[in-house]
Amino acid sequence: MANENNPAGAVNELVDVVAKAAKQQAEVLNNAINSAVSLIEPLGKACVSFLSSVMGAAAQVYQSIADAMAPKQ
Repeated sequence: MANENNPAGAVNELVDVVAKAAKQQAEVLNNAINSAVSLIEPLGKACVSFLSSVMGAAAQVYQSIADAMAPKQ
C-alpha cells in the first residue's frame, strides 16, 4: 500500500471506500424502489379500470331491474 506510513492518507482512503459503498447502497435502493413502482403502477391502473367496469355493469343491472319493477303508466 502507498499509505503504510501515512495514517492521514489511510484514513482518507477508508473514508473514500465507505462513501463509495454508501453511495452504491443508495443507488441499489433507489433502483429497487423505481423497479417496484414500475411494476405496481400498471397493476394499479388495471385494477382501477376493472373496478370501474364492474361498477358500471352493476349500475346497468340495477337500472334494468328498477325499470322492470317500476309500474307501467
